[in-house]
Amino acid sequence: MSKKLELNGLWESSRMMLPQHKEAAIKSRKENQRISRPIRDEQEIQSISEMLSLSQMYKKPLVLTLYEEFKTRSVTGIVARSKHGEFRFDIVETSSGAGEWEWIAYRDVLKAELFKEWTDD
Repeated sequence: MSKKLELNGLWESSRMMLPQHKEAAIKSRKENQRISRPIRDEQEIQSISEMLSLSQMYKKPLVLTLYEEFKTRSVTGIVARSKHGEFRFDIVETSSGAGEWEWIAYRDVLKAELFKEWTDD
């Protein structure tokens, strides 16, 4: 009996576990990895707004850090258009090299900074 509890004991000794229970355990573990949306102060919001406007007016590339439910991600690109609550971001650096873009909600932007190669202008 003690061998069943070694290493990965829960799963090793649960061969009789119902599939529904195993799925529920996996779902519960994934839910625990969810991150909460950070609360930004007015100064941060103003700074991000200025950077987005700068990018749209002068076609300067930005590096954005975006909130997602389970992680954050960074994208580099230029703000092409904006509308109420979101903006179109033309992505510069892609693995495929194709011109990609996406609509991004303002509330998902955690940080915006000028792309380092373009700050020397």
